[in-house]
Amino acid sequence: LCIVSGLGFAIMSGVFSLVNILTDSLGPGTVGIYGDSPQYFLSSAFMTLAIVLLHVFWGIAFFDACEKKKWWALALVILSHLLVSGLTFLNPQYEGSLVPSYIIMMLMVTWAFFTAGGSLRNLKLRLMCRDKDFLLGNHEISLRVPQN
Repeated sequence: LCIVSGLGFAIMSGVFSLVNILTDSLGPGTVGIYGDSPQYFLSSAFMTLAIVLLHVFWGIAFFDACEKKKWWALALVILSHLLVSGLTFLNPQYEGSLVPSYIIMMLMVTWAFFTAGGSLRNLKLRLMCRDKDFLLGNHEISLRVPQN
């Protein structure tokens, strides 16, 4: 449920961001004329990516904090959301808000990974393709023949 909820918020956020960017691109060419960044569309795309992924990770951490009544974790999720949102308002140079947003995203992906039950051992085994249970599980599924 937490992943689906986070993904729902992520899709809504991405669609609204996309619509706002598209309306800016259809304007009379004012983006970049009055001292705006010439990389407005590129930086907006990267910021949209970060926000979409952050909504998924925030959803996982938020639901876990509510379920386990970890009020400090709940406050930390809300504060990180406000911080990333505030970065977009406080920084007139769009590229300047990307670095802190991606740092927060990396912290949140780590938090969500361990919250969802991930471990360093499993990650290492999967990345090295040495997880025999995972490989055998996929192998058995592909070789299964229905019995009559």
